[in-house]
Amino acid sequence: MRPNLDFIIDGCTYRERKPMGVTAIQTKSAPLPKGNYSQAVRIGDLLFISGQLPLDAEGRLVSGTVAAQAKQAFSNIRAILEAAGGTTADLVQCTIYISEIAHWVEVDKVYATFMTGVPVLPARAVVPVKEMHYGAHIEIQAIASLHSK
Repeated sequence: MRPNLDFIIDGCTYRERKPMGVTAIQTKSAPLPKGNYSQAVRIGDLLFISGQLPLDAEGRLVSGTVAAQAKQAFSNIRAILEAAGGTTADLVQCTIYISEIAHWVEVDKVYATFMTGVPVLPARAVVPVKEMHYGAHIEIQAIASLHSK
């Protein structure tokens, strides 16, 4: 392994760093990936959580209302956070994909219950999309900062 190396390009000094360890996070409390990806990946203090559909831990789509699907997707996010040693208070960004923007009010109510007591709410984007896997109405991906956990 090479030591840190400083180099100069166009008058700016850059530092080449040793690669940080990348760790896959996996829990049986959330659906296991059905493709070639990890439930989450940790690099340093950052945790990148793959998009979570409203699938139960056995991989079955939760049927019923958009609120029921949102609750399951958020529960999967929480389970993965906990497997990495985090909580919803560690979330710094959430991207929520929904099948129709009209569902937003219902999804936001569920979101609020998962963020109860969180001192700083994460940044958030809501993206309406035409189709999702398995006919789901919601998918959520997130980033957390586990700050030395």
